[in-house]
Amino acid sequence: MPFCRRTFFSSVSALAAQGLGLPGGSLAGDLLAAIEKIPLVNTHEHIIPEQERISSPVDFFTLAGHYAINDVISAGLAGDELARVRDPDTSMQRRWEAFEPYWKSARMTGYGQALRIAIRDIYEVEEISAESLPEINRRIAARNKIGLYEDILIRRSNIVYSVLDDYWNPAPVRPDPKFFVYARKFDRFAAPQSVDDIQALSELTDVSIAGLTGLKGAMERSFEQSLAAGMATVKSTLAYNREIRYEEASEQDAAADLQALFDSSRSSPEGFRTRVDRPYRRMEDHMFHHLMRLAEAHDVPVQIHTGLHAGNGNFIENSKPTHLTNLFFLYPRVKFDLFHMSYPYQGEAAAIAKVFPNVHIDLCWAHIISASATRRALHEMLETVPANKIFGYGGDYRFPELSYAHAKIARRNLAQVLSEKVEERFCSESESLELARMILHDNPDALFGRARPTG
Repeated sequence: MPFCRRTFFSSVSALAAQGLGLPGGSLAGDLLAAIEKIPLVNTHEHIIPEQERISSPVDFFTLAGHYAINDVISAGLAGDELARVRDPDTSMQRRWEAFEPYWKSARMTGYGQALRIAIRDIYEVEEISAESLPEINRRIAARNKIGLYEDILIRRSNIVYSVLDDYWNPAPVRPDPKFFVYARKFDRFAAPQSVDDIQALSELTDVSIAGLTGLKGAMERSFEQSLAAGMATVKSTLAYNREIRYEEASEQDAAADLQALFDSSRSSPEGFRTRVDRPYRRMEDHMFHHLMRLAEAHDVPVQIHTGLHAGNGNFIENSKPTHLTNLFFLYPRVKFDLFHMSYPYQGEAAAIAKVFPNVHIDLCWAHIISASATRRALHEMLETVPANKIFGYGGDYRFPELSYAHAKIARRNLAQVLSEKVEERFCSESESLELARMILHDNPDALFGRARPTG
């Protein structure tokens, strides 16, 4: 029996498409309505614990403080005006007066769009303005109570679980299993920069660190503790600190670097130079390879930040995914998850994911960096990379309202791309929905779902 779009989508309301510019009754609109029903596996979050969230005052500028503020700064907000915006003791009117001229230029970026969607959909205020700001703040405060996360993450966003960065805690802490599995970072073990850093690692793990053997032992202890707490994946963000090319440094060279750290015999770089001048690079490289061997031994996937950096100012070329190629050869049993579409190096990431069976490409953060760039990349990836290697969504926010908005943009992007693929006869309509479920749920769940508690 031939496949019929009208029959296939008849059980799914097209209303989900109307707020996103995809008219119900069109292929893209009907596909979006179906995609809204797919539960998301959210590959990457920074969301703070709900109890911490509701225990703190939250207002418009709190939500704007994650990502949107970076584009406002890029537009020119600086100095005393920036300090005023960030000061909760300054009147809301004066904060808005400092913010608003630059917000006008930043509101159309992906970060600005996500903030506008969150305010519009969750707090039901259409425009962000001096006149609407008091009502926005009143509604945010009224909703800031227990149940907020369940409403936004589960009911509104249809997120089945999120992979949460656990860098908020010195020691591993299992997050609320209703919402999260967790990723654990070991960058502090791979790249200590001072004797104080080493002492902190020793206290954290109760392992004496007098040399390279002790440093490795401390990393191993922390890894074991993290496994016991339910770690779903290793995570590394060393791209913010250095180039992510990790050479095969010998134990002798790594030990010499660590001894130089203990002796404080090498001058320390300052400012932006810390991101290119690494006085203990051989130790860092050796320790990162030790981490990869631990991940391989315990069959734990590894998420690596590639591409654009958050904030304002960094060395973007430090994050090129091709820097990692030797790792993919050396650790073929480790499943690597390359973050953020590697933007603006998404073509390199697609080529890598195409030829290495152990490499996946992740669109976390990507849809709010640039929705159109992500759509173009998705078109290319679907033609280049086996479909089970693509992860479609990671919110990458501190606040659930913004993760909701990002999910909405991601679903729209996928519906637009897949509808175009159907129109090109790249795939059938039934295959398009199969691809959507793989990308949004099945593919990431195959890597991270096993960390979810059973029973």
